[in-house]
Order: sequence, then C-alpha cells, then structure tokens
Amino acid sequence: MLICFCLPLYGRDAVLELADKFFDLHFYNEAITEYQRYIFFNDTGKDISYSYYKIGIAYRNLHDLEESLDALEFSVQASISDSIKDERKIDIAVNYIAWGRYSEAKLVLLKLMSFSKVPETRRKASLFLGIAHLYSYEWESAKDALEIYFKEERNDEAAYIADSLLSQAEDIKYKSPEAATWLSTFIPGTGQMYTGNAGDGVNALVLNGANIYFIIYKLLEEEYGNAFLIYYFLFRRYYLGNIYNAGREAREYNRSLNEKNAENIFNLLKIMENDRGIKQD
Repeated sequence: MLICFCLPLYGRDAVLELADKFFDLHFYNEAITEYQRYIFFNDTGKDISYSYYKIGIAYRNLHDLEESLDALEFSVQASISDSIKDERKIDIAVNYIAWGRYSEAKLVLLKLMSFSKVPETRRKASLFLGIAHLYSYEWESAKDALEIYFKEERNDEAAYIADSLLSQAEDIKYKSPEAATWLSTFIPGTGQMYTGNAGDGVNALVLNGANIYFIIYKLLEEEYGNAFLIYYFLFRRYYLGNIYNAGREAREYNRSLNEKNAENIFNLLKIMENDRGIKQD
C-alpha cells in the first residue's frame, strides 16, 4: 500500500518570498494564491498575521473591499502583538472609508485614539478620523480630529492652511432644495436659475409657458379634448419634471461644493503624509 504525503514544492520561507515578489510586482491574484498557500501549510506560523494582512491589501488594490476586510480582520485575530493589531485596525478603518461606511470607520478610529499605546498609531487614527469626517461633510468634527493630528505633526503652516479650508467649508452658502422646489412650483424654471443653472431654467420656463399658452388657446377654441391631452401628456410631464429637477439641482450643487472642499483638504493631507514619508526615508 503506497501512502503519499502531499507537501508544498518549496519551503515555507520560499512561498512567502514568492508571494512578496508577486505583490511587489502588482500581480495581486498570484500573490494572494501564494499567501493562502503559506497559511494552509503553516496554520500556526509566525507570519500568518502578516500573510492575511498582505492578502487584505492585495484585495483592496483589486477593489474587492469585502474580501479585503475579511482578510484584515483575520490578520488582527492572528497577531500576538497589540501594536501590530492596532496598525491592522487602521487598515480596516481605511477600508470602511473607501467603502463609504464612515460611521464604522469612526468607531474603529475613536477606539484607537483612546486606547492605543503607540503614539504613531494614535496620530494616524486622528488623521483618518479627520478624513472620515471630511467625507461625511462634518467640518467641525473634522477640524477637531485634525487639530490632534497637527499637534503631533508640529507643522504649523499646514495646520493653518487646513484650518482655513475647514473654516471656509463651515461657511459654505448652500442652496435650499425646498426653496428651489417652491420657486419652480410657482414660476417654472426659476428654481433652476436659483441654483445657477440658467440654461435649464430658461428651457423649463419656455416649455412650460408654451404648454400653458396652448392649453388656454384650445380652451378658448372650445377644443376641450385637445386641451386635456396637452395638459395630461405634455404640461404635467414638463411641469412636474421642472419641480423635481429644481430640488435635485440644489442638492447636486451642495454636494459638489462639499466634495470640492473635502477633496482640497484631503489633497493637502496627502501631500503632508508623502512629505513626511520622504523625510523619514
């Protein structure tokens, strides 16, 4: 009776080294396969947490955030070092931010800021907490989190710029969707003009005005059926659409302002982090 033991073709370190090479070359699917191979044959190895971490980052780079999150959570569970666990939790929070799950990201980051014993981890947590608030358009909360970050960073110039941008964001003059809706209810097109979209506003005013003219004309001609058809198939469509679009354009205007401000501040933070990495190198 022949018994065959299926062993890996190469040693543990060789598997991990190959996985790292694939990862560095951005061959993420191949890297994931090799990290998984290492985990399969070394379920109690010291590099299990590291392997799960690299799998998580590889999946993130492949835009598979759900698989990335699962792998990063396994990485935290497999780590025996509190400092490394905290580092991995930062990456979990980054995944939540990328996924738009800002509330979950904030919870993870607030815990790290409160309980982590590593100053660098607390610094990173305050940075990403600020970013989570930025993309939630919570300007005051973002300012509070980034004040902690800049205090650790000791970069007064960047702190001043970020504070100025956040103060500007707090003073944004938003357009009221309710006001836009009511304006277009009473005079079609004026809601769009209020949001700065003069072209659509004039178009809505002309189309609805023309429909009203033809309805009145048909009524005066006692062509009640035609008047009803114009009202039902044309006027209702353009009039109700004009009201809906006025509110939508006001919300879009506000969203665009928020995104622009958040992006400006985020770009500043990204430049700072890049500069910091260069100085450390």
